[in-house]
Amino acid sequence: MSMQPAITSLPTGVHRAGRIQRVVVLALLFVVLTTGLLGLALHRGGHASNLTDIQNLFVLENPDLVPVDSWDPMIAALNWLHDRPGENVYEGVFFQQHIKFQYPVTSLLPLEAMQAFGILNLAAFERINLMFVLATAAGMAILMLEMAAWLRLPGLRPDQRDDRLTQVLLGGFGFAATLCFYPVLKAFSLGQVQVWLNAAFVFACIALLRDRRALCGALLGASTLMKPQMSLFLAWAVLRGDWRMAAGWAAVVVPGVAVATLLYGFAPMIDYLDVLLFIGRHGESYHVNQTVNGLVNRLLHNGNNLDWSAEAFAPYHPVVHIATQLSGIAFFAFGLLWRRRDRGADRIVAFAIAGLCFTTGSPVAWVHHYGILLPAFALAFLILLAPGVRRPAGAFALLATAYFLAGNLLFWPVNALAATPLNILQSYLFFATLMLLGLVCVLTGRHDRTATSGPGRGEAAEGGAAVAGASAPAPNVAALTPAAEAERPASPVAVEPPLFVDLDGTLLRTDLLYESLFGLIKARPWTALLVPVWLAGGKARLKAELARRVDIDPAGLVYNQAVLERLQAERERGRRLVLATAAHHRYADAIARHLGLFDQVLASSDGINLKSERKLAAIRAQVPSGVFDYIGNDEADYAVWRAARRGIAVDASAAVVRHAATLCPIETIATPRRPRLLLILRALRLHQWLKNLLVFVPLLAGQKLGEIGPALQAVAAFLAFGLCASSIYVLNDLLDLPADRRHPRKCRRPFAAGDLPLDLGLSLIPGLLLASVVLSVLTLPPLFLAALATYAASSLFYNLFAKNRVIWDVMLLAGLYSLRVLGGATATAIVPSFWLLAFSMFLFLSLAMVKRYSEMDSMLKLGLGQAEGRGYLTADMPVLQSIGVSAGFLSVLVMALYINSPEVGRIYDQPQALWIICPLLLFWIGRVWLQTHRGLMHDDPVVFAARDKWSLAIGLVCAVVLVFGRT
Repeated sequence: MSMQPAITSLPTGVHRAGRIQRVVVLALLFVVLTTGLLGLALHRGGHASNLTDIQNLFVLENPDLVPVDSWDPMIAALNWLHDRPGENVYEGVFFQQHIKFQYPVTSLLPLEAMQAFGILNLAAFERINLMFVLATAAGMAILMLEMAAWLRLPGLRPDQRDDRLTQVLLGGFGFAATLCFYPVLKAFSLGQVQVWLNAAFVFACIALLRDRRALCGALLGASTLMKPQMSLFLAWAVLRGDWRMAAGWAAVVVPGVAVATLLYGFAPMIDYLDVLLFIGRHGESYHVNQTVNGLVNRLLHNGNNLDWSAEAFAPYHPVVHIATQLSGIAFFAFGLLWRRRDRGADRIVAFAIAGLCFTTGSPVAWVHHYGILLPAFALAFLILLAPGVRRPAGAFALLATAYFLAGNLLFWPVNALAATPLNILQSYLFFATLMLLGLVCVLTGRHDRTATSGPGRGEAAEGGAAVAGASAPAPNVAALTPAAEAERPASPVAVEPPLFVDLDGTLLRTDLLYESLFGLIKARPWTALLVPVWLAGGKARLKAELARRVDIDPAGLVYNQAVLERLQAERERGRRLVLATAAHHRYADAIARHLGLFDQVLASSDGINLKSERKLAAIRAQVPSGVFDYIGNDEADYAVWRAARRGIAVDASAAVVRHAATLCPIETIATPRRPRLLLILRALRLHQWLKNLLVFVPLLAGQKLGEIGPALQAVAAFLAFGLCASSIYVLNDLLDLPADRRHPRKCRRPFAAGDLPLDLGLSLIPGLLLASVVLSVLTLPPLFLAALATYAASSLFYNLFAKNRVIWDVMLLAGLYSLRVLGGATATAIVPSFWLLAFSMFLFLSLAMVKRYSEMDSMLKLGLGQAEGRGYLTADMPVLQSIGVSAGFLSVLVMALYINSPEVGRIYDQPQALWIICPLLLFWIGRVWLQTHRGLMHDDPVVFAARDKWSLAIGLVCAVVLVFGRT
C-alpha cells in the first residue's frame, strides 16, 4: 500500500477550481439580487429594507440617522456615575429611570477614553461604527480565504492565474455578502455596540485559524467587557485545555475589570447581577427578539410584540422563565461541549457554532445581534464546495433559504399574524439559525468521514508539514548510547518494523507539561507568573522554559505497567523501539535512560513542538520505507495513526478508538480504573468537609441552632466552604505530586496515582472556586464573602509559601480552622465572643500539632529523618508534642475562665452545669494525643473526631449540658 499522499492531477484541479468559481459567482448573484429586488419591492410598498440600511452607511451627515440605540443608555450611565459616585447606577438608571442600560460598567471604558480626548458625541460613534462595519466586511473576505485554505479547496495557489481569480471571487463574495447582511446593517443603523462585537468575532476566527490563540482570546476578552455572555468562551477554552486562548482572554479582562473598579468601585459589578437576573426572568416580547424567550412570550401573548418600548420589559410569566432557562442551558451546553476534542485549526467549526449558541441561548438576542452568524454561513458554504464531501440532498437550497431568512428584513408580512398562534413565524430568524446549526453539524460530520476514508485535508496537511519542516527548527533526535546498544538482544533478521511510542498519557499515566508547570508553581511561584508570556510564544517555548527551571525525577513518575510489559516483550524479540513524544527532550532523554528500553528518542526541542503532523514528519525522516507501528492515546495521534501500518491505543476513549480504527488497524491496551465520577469525588476529599461543621459552632454557642433562618445560612456557608476547600485540596494534590507518590498512603490519591488527568484538575480548581463564590453571592451576606476570600488566600499562601516553614505552618492551619468559625459567624450574623475566639485559637493549634506529629511519626517508621516538603525533623517530635498538649490544655483553661465569668450568668440559668465540660475536654485532648503518640492517628484530627465514637459521645454530652444549662 502506498503511503504517499494523493496529489490531484492538474486537469482535475483546474476543473474543480472552475466549478468553485462558477458556484461563487452564482452565490454572489443570489445575494445581490435578493437584496436588491426585495429591497425595491419593499421600498415601493413603503416598507424598510436592506437597501435603507445600506443607504445609511453612506449618509453620515443626516441628523435623523444618527445612531443612538447603545450609546444613549451608555452615556446616561456614564453621566450618572460621574454625578453620583458610589451610588447604584443600575438602580438609578435601569430600574428607576427605566433606561435600558444592560451592559456591565466595563463597557463604559471606551467612552471614558473618548471623553478624555474630547470626542464623546454620537457623530463620532457613527464614524467609528462605520469603520467597524467595513472592518467586518474585510475580515469576512480574509476569513473566506483562510477557511478555504484550511479545507484544502482547489484553486488557492497564488502563482496561478485561475487560482488568483478564485481568491478574488471568494474574498469579494465574503465582503459583499457582509454588506448585504441585514443584522450587520441594522446594527449600524441603530448605533449598536454589536458592530464592534461582529468585527471582534470575525477577526477572532481568523486568529484561531492562524494559530494566534492568545490574540483570539484577547479579542474575545474585549468583547466580554462589552457583553458578559462572551465570557463563556473562557469556559470553552478551558474545557479544551487551550490555555493560550484563556491567557489572552484574561490579559484583557483582568486589567479591564481592575480599571473599572478603580473608576467606579467594585459594587457595580455585583449590582449588575440584578439586571441580568431581571432580564432572565422577563425578556422581551417585541418581535425583533429572536430567541426562545421572545418566541414563547409571543405565543403566550405576554406583552406587546409589535411596538417597541424603551422603558418596559415583558411581564413575568413562569412558563417563559422556565423555557428561557432550559433553552439557555441547552444552547450553552451544546456550544461548550460540541466537538470538544478537536485540535488546532479544526476547532474553528466548534468556535463558530459556539458563537451562534451563546447568542441564541441568551434571554434577549435582537436581530442585529445575529451578525455573528456570518462565519458559520461561510463554513457551511465552503464545506459544500469541498471535493469528495457527500452533500445531503437540497443542501445548497437549505443554505440559501437560511441566508435569505437571516439576511433580509421580512417582518412586514409576518407581523400581520401577531395576534394569532401563527405569530411563531415572527421568529423566522431564530428558525433560520436552527437550520444553519443543523446544516453545519451534518456537513462537518460528512467532511470528517471524507477526510478519514481517503486522501483529504489530513494527508495533504501531513505532506505540507513535512515540506515546511525542512526550513523549520528540527526536533530533538537522540540515538541510543553504545552501552545501551550493547545490552540490546541480538536479532539475526529484523522482521517487524520499528515501533514508535508516545509518552504522555501512553507510557506515562501523567503529562510532563503539567508536571513541570505545577513543579514551577510549587518551587518558584513568582516565576510562574511568566507562564502566559511564554505560552504566547508557543508551546515549544513554554516547554523549553519549564524544562530549564524544573527537574523531574523519572523514578518518581507513574508508568503504565501494561505498556512497559509490552515494550519489554518487543525488545526481547529484537524490535527497534523509538520514544516519540511532544515532551521536551530534556525529560524524554532522562526517561529513556532510566528505562533502558529505547534505541532512539524523538522529542520537542526549544524551537519545535513535536506533536501531531510534526511528529509524523519526524518519524518519516527516521523511517525511509514509511512502514512503522505507533502506540498513542488521544486525538493528537490521529495524524500518526493515519500513516502507520498498525496502531495501539492505550487507555483511549471509545470515540478515539472508533476514529482511530478508520485510520489503521488498531489494538487496544486498557487499564482497569474506577469510574471517573467516583475518582473526582475522591479527589475533592468530601470526607474533609466534616471540618466545615465548625461553621455551626457560632449557632451552638449563640443558642440559635433551632432557628430556621440562621440554620439555613449556616448550611449555605457549609457548602460554600466545602466547595472552596475542595478547590484548594485539588491544588494541593497537584502541587505535591512528587511528595505524594513517595508517601505510603497519599500515593493512592487520584492525581498522584495517574487515575485522573492533570488538566482535569486545572479545570476543577476555578470551577469549584467559582461555584463557591456564586453560592456565597446569591445566598450569604457580603461579609461572609470576605471571610471566604481570606480563607482561600490563606490556604493558597499556606500551599505555596508556608507549608515547609516550621511553626508558621501550624499557626496557619489553626487559623484556617478558626476562619471556618468566623465564616459561620458572618453567615449567621452572630458576633463571636472573645472567649470563643481564644478557645478556638488554642484548641486548633493543638490539633494542628497533632497533624504534624502524626506525619513525622509516619516518616520515623519508614526510616526517614524528614518528610518531603516539610520543615520538621523526626527529632522535633517531642517539641511538637509538648507544644500541642500545652495548647490543648490552655484551651480547657480558657473554657474554665469563661464558665467562671459574669457573662455566663447572663446567658445560662444554671452555669454550674457547664463545669462538666472541662474534664470531658481534658479527657478528649489527652486521648487524642495518646492515639497520636501510638501512631494511630491517620486522619485529620477534626475528621477523626467526627468519626471516633468516643469523640462523638463526648460532643453529645457537651451539647446536652449546654442545653440543660439554659433551662
